Amino acid sequence: MPSVSEVCEYLEQLAPVELAEDWDNVGLLVGRGSNVVQRILTCLTLTADVAAEAIAGDVQMIVSHHPVLFRGSKTISDACVEGRMLLDLIEAGVAVYSAHTRFDSAQQGVNQRLAEGFGLTDIDVIRKSERLPALGSGRMGRLALPTTLSDFLGVVRETCAASYLEYCGESEASVERVAIACGSAAEFLDEAIAAGCDTFVTGEARFHSALEARSRGINLILVGHYSSERPAMEWLAEDLAQNFPDVTCIPSHSESDPLRLSE
Repeated sequence: MPSVSEVCEYLEQLAPVELAEDWDNVGLLVGRGSNVVQRILTCLTLTADVAAEAIAGDVQMIVSHHPVLFRGSKTISDACVEGRMLLDLIEAGVAVYSAHTRFDSAQQGVNQRLAEGFGLTDIDVIRKSERLPALGSGRMGRLALPTTLSDFLGVVRETCAASYLEYCGESEASVERVAIACGSAAEFLDEAIAAGCDTFVTGEARFHSALEARSRGINLILVGHYSSERPAMEWLAEDLAQNFPDVTCIPSHSESDPLRLSE
């Protein structure tokens, strides 16, 4: 059985440390590197529900996309929800690892998986890394055959398993060159336009970003933050299972999008 440190080493090969944004908090955030791993749980966000699932399922390691302790907590106590959750995990011997922006930008990371899922070819990064020029943030590429925005919305919804989509653009507008940036990434809009993309897909964006997209004539598709990133964590569980055949690796079953549609 591998140790926590050995799983971390693999994750750092998959998503190199150099790809992390300066403001991010990534790596092994909770736990002992020497502990043996028999079960791994992947998730988008470590919530109290996911932590309880891990403890009940005798999991030794959680690989979450979004980091815990993200805002620089000064204390870990039972006075708050996050503190109680972390204490429960520590007492149960559960390690927590997060790759976040490293995995967003990795060669087989979140944005790459979306680009391939949408059927893009000639895939390239939108914003190249200063430390690893061959890699970088976001993805852009071209569809083998142009389609309409209406039809492309169906492809996006199916790929992301999204319960809803929001978009700017006319249903019959042409879609051929597409830019992608998971999560909340409207700051890539200018670069998508400069690269000649007619469509930009992200998780969520501010109202004024939608207005800007409309005024500048680029289709904007919002799939929801959860739907833009959760599928990649399911793929990561499969990838870990293949690379650590003695370890049971599963995506969280308790995790769900916190936003719901009204009836």
